[in-house]
Amino acid sequence: MTKDNPETSESIAFGTAVANAQAAVAGLSEQYIGWVNDDLKRLDAAIAAIGDDKDAGKWRAVYDVAHDIKGQGSTFGYQLVTDIGQLLCRYVDEASKRKAVDLEIIAAHVAALRTVVDNRIQGQAGEIGAEILDALRSAAAKSLA
Repeated sequence: MTKDNPETSESIAFGTAVANAQAAVAGLSEQYIGWVNDDLKRLDAAIAAIGDDKDAGKWRAVYDVAHDIKGQGSTFGYQLVTDIGQLLCRYVDEASKRKAVDLEIIAAHVAALRTVVDNRIQGQAGEIGAEILDALRSAAAKSLA
């Protein structure tokens, strides 16, 4: 290395490490679909466990699974999954505090998540993704009004 070459062994090693990490994440992307489908099954079970019960602990279970879903989506290129999961977390948190959770609003979020996952819609899905998020926000806001 010369003075004219600003690359150091540390920067080359860092670049290699980043490239390796990106390759590892890309390799896990196919497995992600299986993981998120498992999480959606867990979400269904958490919702089914609620029934007519207003117990905050049961709503917390729904929130926790939605939080898991939200946390992984963007890592694997599914930003819309993250965004929908975040909206679901917000709704469950606010609605459960008011003891006014509408299962139809929850179902709309779950259906949106399934649509994105089943169709492997990566990124934010442009205008359609924005419309989905706006519709979910609007429905949640009406429910909480």
